[in-house]
Amino acid sequence: MQKLSISFLGKDGPGIVATVSQGLSDNKCNILQVTQTILGAEFAAIFIVDVPDDITKDFLQQRLEDSLRSEGHDISVLIRQASEGAWSSKRPCQPYVVTTDGQDGPGLISTMARVFARHNVNIENLKAVLGHGGENHALFVFEVEVPEDQDIGRLNREIHSAARPLNLSVSMQHRDIFEAMHRITDF
Repeated sequence: MQKLSISFLGKDGPGIVATVSQGLSDNKCNILQVTQTILGAEFAAIFIVDVPDDITKDFLQQRLEDSLRSEGHDISVLIRQASEGAWSSKRPCQPYVVTTDGQDGPGLISTMARVFARHNVNIENLKAVLGHGGENHALFVFEVEVPEDQDIGRLNREIHSAARPLNLSVSMQHRDIFEAMHRITDF
């Protein structure tokens, strides 16, 4: 078996996951992992799949594209060899949640991402909620892995310093604390 990463991107609509999963099953592929989301009207998904050795990437891509098109879906398909393992800083890490809240505008994500990169912090998940707190309002939730040898106080100060000119409120919490606080407020 070969392990492939298959990405799907296009106009959202009912039945995409059904068509994709059936197409994979019809070709004797086993889905190992999947993540899928909707952004605006766009569907996005990544599947990690075990594929029989006798099936080429080009053949599988053509079969998936044909089945999606026949069902009326406008979806692009990208297939590549799956990366082995997971990202590792080669140092122990701790999970943190960083939220930024304020007026939307260019550069909000890139400003925070540059601070994270300088500290070798990996962004594992990013969620943007726009317009929820009013027009032009932006809330970003970064789930990050911070190497244990990083100075958390310095990282926190740099995040706040970068957010200040953008008029963003920032919060940085260990994921365990973040999740515990949200469990309490859900009652």
